[in-house]
Amino acid sequence: MPFLTSVEEAEALAGTVFDGRTAGGTVKLRLDTVTRLGQGLRPEGESFSLVFSAPASLAFGQGTVGLSHPDGSDETLVFVVPIGREGERALYEAVFN
Repeated sequence: MPFLTSVEEAEALAGTVFDGRTAGGTVKLRLDTVTRLGQGLRPEGESFSLVFSAPASLAFGQGTVGLSHPDGSDETLVFVVPIGREGERALYEAVFN
């Protein structure tokens, strides 16, 4: 079953490290920031953005990443876009409208 589908669920998982399956392999992605964006087009509720970070040495381009739930039960597909670097970390954003 998909996860990270509501802002409340995302907030509860902030700080969590996920295994991210990319076209080039698997990378550890940490959910660093959850930002509420207000009511958008989502019938389920509030729009929000997620900022993930990963080791810059394993940087990858924009695209769909399969995030494995920390308990190993599920995988969610998320489209992420690189938004910069912070020290040795590459930053990626996903927006849920």
